[in-house]
Amino acid sequence: MKFYKSIKFKFLACLLLVSILPVLIIFVFTLNSNSRFYQSQLAQVSNNEMKSITTRINTNLESQNNLLTSLIFSKYDNESCILSICEQEGKGKNPTPYERLSSYRKFEYVCSNLIANNEYAEGIYLFNESQYTYSFVKNREFWLEEHYKDSEWYNRLVNQEELQVVVMYQPPHKNQEKVIFARYFTDVKGKNGSVLAVVCNNKIFENKPSWGKGFILDQGGTAIYGGTEQNLTQTEKNQILEKDSGVIIRGKNEDAYIYGSLDANHWKIVSKISFGPLDELYQKNTRYLIRMIAVILVFVLILLVVSERIFIKPLEKLAQIMNHTKGTNITFENTQKEREDEIGILYRGYETMIGEINELIQEKYVGQIEFLKSRLKNLMSQINAHFIFNTLENINCLAEIEKNRKIAIMSKSLGDMLRYSIEYEEDEEKLSVEIGHIKQYIQIQEIRFENKIALELEIDEGLEEATVLKFMLQPIIENAIEHGMAGRDVPWIIQLRAFREGDRLILWIQDNGTGMEEEELVRVRDLMWQTGSTLEDSRYSSIGLSNIHKRLQLLYSQAAGLYLENLPKKGLRVVVYLPYH
Repeated sequence: MKFYKSIKFKFLACLLLVSILPVLIIFVFTLNSNSRFYQSQLAQVSNNEMKSITTRINTNLESQNNLLTSLIFSKYDNESCILSICEQEGKGKNPTPYERLSSYRKFEYVCSNLIANNEYAEGIYLFNESQYTYSFVKNREFWLEEHYKDSEWYNRLVNQEELQVVVMYQPPHKNQEKVIFARYFTDVKGKNGSVLAVVCNNKIFENKPSWGKGFILDQGGTAIYGGTEQNLTQTEKNQILEKDSGVIIRGKNEDAYIYGSLDANHWKIVSKISFGPLDELYQKNTRYLIRMIAVILVFVLILLVVSERIFIKPLEKLAQIMNHTKGTNITFENTQKEREDEIGILYRGYETMIGEINELIQEKYVGQIEFLKSRLKNLMSQINAHFIFNTLENINCLAEIEKNRKIAIMSKSLGDMLRYSIEYEEDEEKLSVEIGHIKQYIQIQEIRFENKIALELEIDEGLEEATVLKFMLQPIIENAIEHGMAGRDVPWIIQLRAFREGDRLILWIQDNGTGMEEEELVRVRDLMWQTGSTLEDSRYSSIGLSNIHKRLQLLYSQAAGLYLENLPKKGLRVVVYLPYH
């Protein structure tokens, strides 16, 4: 019996459903609640912190925009310094060196006053239509004037595609990144235009959380500040670029990403964060629930072992006894006589039933078995008498016609076969012995028909020692020669194959003879399988095949027997089904 159909499995399943299922539901519900609480707290704290960060950075960016405005409209001796320089350096104009020196002093004065105390601004550049550049830096040069004409941001401003830009800038001789705030403006008359650029250090972005490392992504999802994208997937990048702010939590681990939008160019500030205390609480609760489940499981296992000894084991033992009860003298030992419950009633009822069965066996089935044994011996007598008659007739014919040593060969083979066939003490024999018997028979038939008969054997390993019905193969070989191959000029071939399928031994005996018509084959099968007297009116349901089929079923049960089928080309196959033991 399969385990899932047993009472033990059903009892275990019911016990687990009653005891474990409610606990598992509570466990899953609690884990889910803890997870939602953890994620909601993470999202809330992260959003608040990111809002604070983006507000501070946007304030810094706005302060630099205000600086640009202040520079453009700054005055020196009641004169707008930057605007006047823009007009002086207009396209087609050629200021004198003195005028430029004077303008440069005014430019330095205004710039130094405005960025002296500015912690972010480090340099100011004024690019004019005359291609003359004014610059002022605090401590170092940024070489912005060297390649500004080829810069994308400068061309966008000059072409008035944008009025103001904010871009990242890497000085050619410095490792530290800078931020450029640049604006296009015209003089008071609106005739001449210039570009004013303020170079700021990256401290403008350093208002980041103490618990994570921040970085900035541009509109394409490329990190322009922070030096890394923290292994963000493309899906996570797309989520960051599509939304203004949010939190990305990766599974149940501590790491997460918070992000927000900056006013400049829709840049995104992202930070990888960790909330150790919340995760520790989550893990602690999970471990507590797992320990509780383990304790309950141990308790259930103990209960199951005790219940099995009291209820399941006696039932299993009774089921095994009932399943293996065989033979003509069935015995049963009642080990539960003292029990007064339902199990004790089952044992006593089965004990009574066994007693009644033994009485019925003695009265009816033992006599029936003896009758079947007697019938089996009669069938074997018919086969042996039929074979001996034919063989003796062949020997007699050869003795009269041939008068040669073939008589000696046939006599020797016949003697061996007679000794083999008259031993009735056992109904079964090894397959190798049965094959030796048919080899002797084939020697006789080769002399009789004056034709070589090839016996091709294909026996799977180990099956030579398998037990088969005694004197079983010879009648099948006889029919193959007498009715299938006799009269044909082609080589006579008989193939014998033995193989195993599960608990069955299967033999194929096939020839290269004429075979038979399909309608005749169906009729022969029906006649051979019907109960009653031996059939003799068909060549393929002759006394040999019919008796072999009956002997197999009498000795082994209805599952054993013969089956006939035509081969795809020519010839007939006889399939023998036997139990393997």
